Amino acid sequence: MKISIKNYCLSAIIFVVISCHKQVENNHTASTNFSDTEATRWQDALISGNGEMGIMVYGNTHKEKIIFNHEMLYEYIGTEAIEPPVVGDIMPKIKKLIKDTKYKEAKNEILQLAKKRGYQDILWTDPYHPACVLNINQDFVGEVSKYKRLLNYENGEITIQWLANNIKYTRTSFVSRPNNVIATKLKSSKSQAINASFTLAHQIDTNQSEKAKESGIEENVKMLFPDKWQQLNNPLVEFPETSLNENWITFRSKYQLVDRGYEVIMCVKNEGGKLSSNGKKISVKNANTIEIIAKVIPVEPYSKSVISKAKAEINNLSSYDNLLKSHAKIHGEMFNRITLHLDKTGFHDGSNEALINNQKSETDINPYLLEKVFNMGIYGLISSSGKNPPNLMGIWNGTWRPRWSGDFTLDANINLQIAAANLANQKEAIYSYMSLLERIAPDWEINAKNLFGCRGYVSGTRTSGRRNLHTHFGEWPGNYWTAGVEWLLLPCFEYYQCTGDTRFMKERLYPMMKKTALFYEDFLDTYDANGNYLIGPSYSPENKAILPNGEKIGAVANATMDIAVIKELLSNLITINNELQLNDEKVNLWKAILNKLPPYLINNDGALKEWARADLADNYNHRHISHLYPVWPGLEISPENKTLFNASNIAIEKRGKGNGSAHGLAHTALIATRLKKANLVYGNLLFLMKNNYLYNSLVTSHNPGIIYNTDALHAIPAVVLEMLVFSKPGVIEFLPALSNKFQKGNISGILCRTQAKIKYLEWNMPQKTLLAKVASGKQQTITFQLQKKITQVKVNTKIHKVEDNNFTLNFSAGETKTIKITW
Repeated sequence: MKISIKNYCLSAIIFVVISCHKQVENNHTASTNFSDTEATRWQDALISGNGEMGIMVYGNTHKEKIIFNHEMLYEYIGTEAIEPPVVGDIMPKIKKLIKDTKYKEAKNEILQLAKKRGYQDILWTDPYHPACVLNINQDFVGEVSKYKRLLNYENGEITIQWLANNIKYTRTSFVSRPNNVIATKLKSSKSQAINASFTLAHQIDTNQSEKAKESGIEENVKMLFPDKWQQLNNPLVEFPETSLNENWITFRSKYQLVDRGYEVIMCVKNEGGKLSSNGKKISVKNANTIEIIAKVIPVEPYSKSVISKAKAEINNLSSYDNLLKSHAKIHGEMFNRITLHLDKTGFHDGSNEALINNQKSETDINPYLLEKVFNMGIYGLISSSGKNPPNLMGIWNGTWRPRWSGDFTLDANINLQIAAANLANQKEAIYSYMSLLERIAPDWEINAKNLFGCRGYVSGTRTSGRRNLHTHFGEWPGNYWTAGVEWLLLPCFEYYQCTGDTRFMKERLYPMMKKTALFYEDFLDTYDANGNYLIGPSYSPENKAILPNGEKIGAVANATMDIAVIKELLSNLITINNELQLNDEKVNLWKAILNKLPPYLINNDGALKEWARADLADNYNHRHISHLYPVWPGLEISPENKTLFNASNIAIEKRGKGNGSAHGLAHTALIATRLKKANLVYGNLLFLMKNNYLYNSLVTSHNPGIIYNTDALHAIPAVVLEMLVFSKPGVIEFLPALSNKFQKGNISGILCRTQAKIKYLEWNMPQKTLLAKVASGKQQTITFQLQKKITQVKVNTKIHKVEDNNFTLNFSAGETKTIKITW
């Protein structure tokens, strides 16, 4: 069902309260991170969010900046509704060229026809941008001492505190989930000591060394609007309309190329002291408390302002303390569904800066830092899952025109963003993710029809969340990539495996899986010399095959990823039919397609080939690892299939780091967990911890020190969870890829892909013991595994039989068993 974005232009309420608040204690745990210095750039600002809105708090004492973000604010550049060119009618000719190994000719044929039929070069997605910045100029006397800024993961509250002239100042902020407000509160240890002024303005990043150059966006605008180019601003937004009315500030901003925009309404209230307004500024002097309440509202059409309604809602809001209490109850329950504790013997805690800097010279991972980053990843996922899942930047951004538009990139990045959601029991993140997929799915049918002449679904490679029409031709020919939808749907299938939510499966996921299969029913009509399907055109993101003449080309045949996703999709459809007794008439057809898929191939190095064609050689040094999809996120290749398992191990060992992207390192680590390569998992985590991939905010960068991206941040918890527990239907494996360097620890709350939950897991390497409490959501038999020589298993204190390091237990629905293993 196509959903209008108007339904998503809901109020983002910003409630900034300046009043008395509970003193922040100085003892810090893994549930907080803290800094001893103010942020000088937005990337180091501490973050909070409720999924729909996000804030970035610099923590400056005199001149504070709080950047407001909203998940639906994307600068319109005119590309979102342009359909891909119609080239499906020449697909039989293209498939013949590919069968004859004329890959370059096939690519050129499609590209030439596309240009003839209106293709206008690669089109960029609308870029994600900040709403505005709240500037708080706070006056006080004396030098600043005992400064600290903190983020509490359990309630999402950011605290800034300092001492000046023997007066303690505290400023706190959070974003409320139940009330959809942002709240900031100031207090001091002396009455009538709060003096501050407040303005709203566009957030502009003036740090040119950090600013990403995205010339592709400007090229698109020039191409699409040549007659308007000289009049267009950069970015494409009118100068904001601002007005003051006593204690209210209105900030409205319109995009130039479309009748959309957004507005911010802000109210300032003071208790004690005096409030005055002058120009575009509201000032309060000698106050005991000050409250600032505001809303960020995407509007379409721009003429239909909702300020009057917003004012009424603002006037009905409660106090900061009540808002925090109601928010903390919901947010805290979500965050505490998963808890990790690592042994920290011999290591030291410290500020974010100290931990990051010290880690650079350490040869082992500091567990204090890893715990904080793990928790930051869970916190970030919760805080940036609203009506959309996290985009490349989560929900936080301090610049216009970020790299790659800050969009949803669908050939690895969003898949990593959501990788921990099911295992960490964050169903809300899956719901937000599914809402995005359902919103953009109608365009998948246009892509399939125009590009391939087929029914069913083909996803684009990038989206801003409104449309997903395919616009990525060229050197990296995403238009050949047909595997995208299944990878996008897999976390939703995993959600079903973890929860057994049959209604979700029947009403939402199964119909989308069937439409994905429908594409392959039409597309697979060419055969190789052995009578198997020849899958072409075929693309393995974002890599190129090496031809016999040494030339590299992306558009070829039989990408291993394509084979894997077709196997997975059809096998899962058949499984669901058996489990839910759906009696779908397509089952026999799906089985027939499975029987004709080409086999995976192994190259002369003994590695799993990225393309199952003898004439195509592998390019190892690359950041993407698409062809190991059947290892992760798929479940196909496991130790039981020794040949493919060993070949996958060789493939990941030979894989290079490419340009050193954080998402590539995290992706490699996830694959390594499935291949039981504990040293590789540990090594990649250490590399991420010590090589400038962490900003002082503990948000990750795409490359060392540059490009604010949260894909690695949100993937790191998945790496940790997968190295501690692997699961598939009927199977749970403990510590599959845990390095001996993590001598002791415990974790609670992991969901398993067999409707079971690890309520508690504790390991002790020196004592060679493991304790687990496992609850099953259904009646079933579960096989438990451990990659060690088991000497004894006790279940509920009774000794249990073990065979080949495996043992099976029968569970009734809702039953919990306590398991103790020694090795």
